[in-house]
Amino acid sequence: MTVVPLDPASPASHAVGIDFDQTLVAHDDGWQDGRIYGRPVPGAIESLHALKKVRSVFIMTARPRRFHAAVAGWLREHSGLETLVDEDPERAYWQGDCLLVTNKKLGAAVYIDDRAIRFTGDWTATLTQARHAIGLPATVTTATTTGRPARTTPADLARHFPDRC
Repeated sequence: MTVVPLDPASPASHAVGIDFDQTLVAHDDGWQDGRIYGRPVPGAIESLHALKKVRSVFIMTARPRRFHAAVAGWLREHSGLETLVDEDPERAYWQGDCLLVTNKKLGAAVYIDDRAIRFTGDWTATLTQARHAIGLPATVTTATTTGRPARTTPADLARHFPDRC
């Protein structure tokens, strides 16, 4: 794991980014039209307080902006911490004292997310994990000269994940 110590010259080193759904809040009844429901994931609030003591913390959500105030309210209710909804379209870093709720991936020392794949520099391994995570076979079976299935390589990305634009 890459260690990112606090560095006055690096604004990203001052913050930790935490995903909201299924990382801080546990819910199992689906989207529910964006309604914020559910209890905190066990240990989430205590960990949020511990991280807040040593770094600025921002909460990332893929929810549309119209739900950000509700996310901030849930966080205030369950953590007792002051929150702020991100209204700055140019913000790239967070160094504030309160929790920031945003739908942007701001610069950070570390990101905590239930859907992340840790990248170690090996795209073949990463692609295998990504394919598995989205319900596809880990490798694409194509005939080789040996008759054995070929392993998926980064060069296969264009064929297996075509652009939609």
